[in-house]
Amino acid sequence: MDSRQIPNIVTMSRLVLAVGAFWFMGEVHSRNPLGEDTSSFAFWAFWLFLIASISDFLDGWLARKYNWLTAFGRVADPVVDKVLTLGSLTYLAATPGYGLEGDLIKVMPVWAVVLMLAREFLVTALRGLVESKGLSFPADRYGKMKLIIQVVYIAIPLGMMGGIPAFMHMDFLKLTRQPHFFAALFFVMVGLTVLSGVNYIVRGARMLKSAPSE
Repeated sequence: MDSRQIPNIVTMSRLVLAVGAFWFMGEVHSRNPLGEDTSSFAFWAFWLFLIASISDFLDGWLARKYNWLTAFGRVADPVVDKVLTLGSLTYLAATPGYGLEGDLIKVMPVWAVVLMLAREFLVTALRGLVESKGLSFPADRYGKMKLIIQVVYIAIPLGMMGGIPAFMHMDFLKLTRQPHFFAALFFVMVGLTVLSGVNYIVRGARMLKSAPSE
């Protein structure tokens, strides 16, 4: 096997994990949110989601460290990221059982999912246009920060419903679901979505303006 394909194998494994996480999230959606079965499904959804998210950093690190860069990986890696995070956010929006008494906001408002979808479509289209000029258009620090916050935000309600703090004997993790902290994290996530999107547009426009005309 060509060693350069190892990051691609990790990427595709992440897609399989995402599908598994979605199946468990779907079971949570279709059952009584307060039932024992629901907690079990959320438990496995949490771990599959977390492992898939962590593996995202693994394949990128391998590709950069050993120069195992491929055209497939360059396209597939961000696509799988979007499938994992946007799919999970959609399940959060569709399942009211993740909400708790005292929440300041809905766990995932539909408008926020639409905003994040629009941002991803816009950035993907812009990246395709810039790279069609032979230029590189990699993710920037704002995009990476946005992804990290999304992962944390998704993991919190999954983990709480799945009983992760008690399972790991780390009850202090319950503080992450405190209404004010959770609401603040939501608005940080939305703010980074907008900020990173605007930054991509500005950077892309500058690159297109300086690109040699055909």
